Amino acid sequence: MRLKERLVRRQEVSFGAFLGLPSPQLTEMLGLSGYDFAILDTEHGAFGTQSMEECLRAGAAVGLPCLVRVKELSAHLIQTALDLGAEGIQAPRVETADEARTAVAFCRFPPQGVRGYGSTTRAAAYGFKSRPVVLQEASEKLVIVLQIESKKGVENLTEILAVPGVDVVFIGTSDLSLSYGFDRANHPEMTSLVGEIIPRIRRAGKAAGIFIADWHQIAMLKSLGVNYFTSAGTAVIRSALEEQVQSFRSATDSEVHEAGEQA
Repeated sequence: MRLKERLVRRQEVSFGAFLGLPSPQLTEMLGLSGYDFAILDTEHGAFGTQSMEECLRAGAAVGLPCLVRVKELSAHLIQTALDLGAEGIQAPRVETADEARTAVAFCRFPPQGVRGYGSTTRAAAYGFKSRPVVLQEASEKLVIVLQIESKKGVENLTEILAVPGVDVVFIGTSDLSLSYGFDRANHPEMTSLVGEIIPRIRRAGKAAGIFIADWHQIAMLKSLGVNYFTSAGTAVIRSALEEQVQSFRSATDSEVHEAGEQA
């Protein structure tokens, strides 16, 4: 089942991971681990065009839908990601309805948008897919995610939500908390703000997305309407590595203590 079908049409809860390391192997592991999707993060990650393509190919090999978070709202960057086979785009720092319309236009082929058609791209199977098939697949599977992560974006949220073609509105809590002057993303006033925004997103017929670090908040966020949950793939790796080292240290310290008692 395509990600768009799950998120938009069936309104199912999906769990994805941001990946900032341009590693096809890690992309494969995310898919094998059971994540519903991955977001190749070119905004804060170290991706180049070739590494992005290899990670998209790795995701396809294990049935993992991959979106690309572009660095900025750019026709060139969006065109490149979609030509390489990304199943969707996540656009950062959307603050106005005009920017939302621009994001949709950059993602869509004419007459709905201005995306250029390339017959020999990876998205077109290097020419093995006919033009009608490429256009149909792009229409059916493309997921467009907009990030709201500034006070201005919240102030213009009603107009942004009215833009056709937007599938998911993602609340960027880290930057949004900075924009409001809060000292942390889980500040009580920030939590209250998120609680107001999510129902507005869902009433507009969009999927609602957020980054989750505290599993205790999942039930509350789900009850509000979040169905596009994300985490950080590297944070999971860091946690596992730290846990393994700590387990090793504890085991060796225990052995040393036991040896001392026996002596």
